[in-house]
Parts: sequence; C-alpha cells; structure tokens
Amino acid sequence: MQLKDQIEAIANTLMPSFIPKDSQETTLSFHFTLPPDNSYKVFFEKDAKAKWQFIRFEEAER
Repeated sequence: MQLKDQIEAIANTLMPSFIPKDSQETTLSFHFTLPPDNSYKVFFEKDAKAKWQFIRFEEAER
C-alpha cells in the first residue's frame, strides 16, 4: 500500500472523532503518529453533500 493510501485510510478511520461540533465548519485537520516516530497532519473539507472528504496530508514536525 502506498503511503498516501495508508495515511488516507487511517485518517478516514480517525476522522469521526474530530468532526467539529459546529455544523457550519467546512474544514478540519488533525495530527496522528504512526509508530515508531512518523507524525502526519491531515486535512479534510466538507463537500456539497455535507460529507467530509480527505484533501491532503503533510509530515508534521515534532
């Protein structure tokens, strides 16, 4: 599995825990770490059907 696909799959699994309480929000981002020491920041946007879509990721600096 390519890194992008792996990051996206993990982010989609974790995303429900980070959905903003304010339903008017259209973006969200969060960090997570893959062992042993790789951290990533992921970004989502709400689409026209109010579904959260993975947009991109970047390596997070520690």
